[in-house]
Amino acid sequence: MPNFRPFVSSASVDVPVLPVRFAVRFVIRVLLTSLDAGVIAMFGVTLYRVSADHPLWMVGLSLLFTVMFGSLLRVWTLTLRGRSR
Repeated sequence: MPNFRPFVSSASVDVPVLPVRFAVRFVIRVLLTSLDAGVIAMFGVTLYRVSADHPLWMVGLSLLFTVMFGSLLRVWTLTLRGRSR
């Protein structure tokens, strides 16, 4: 009986992400999150007071914060998903 070596495609082999690479990504995400939190803490109340009587400005401000939180969610999910690769 012939001796065949098993064939494994390169797509099915899991290659771990370097720990240093993950750590750098994690630190960058923490900095982005703290920067966004600082912006909200410093300017959120003022922006709300200015736009409270202007419905169109309030919609724009709401969209701005929604996009900001959405981008944070995306970078965190990409970072944490990349850890398992």
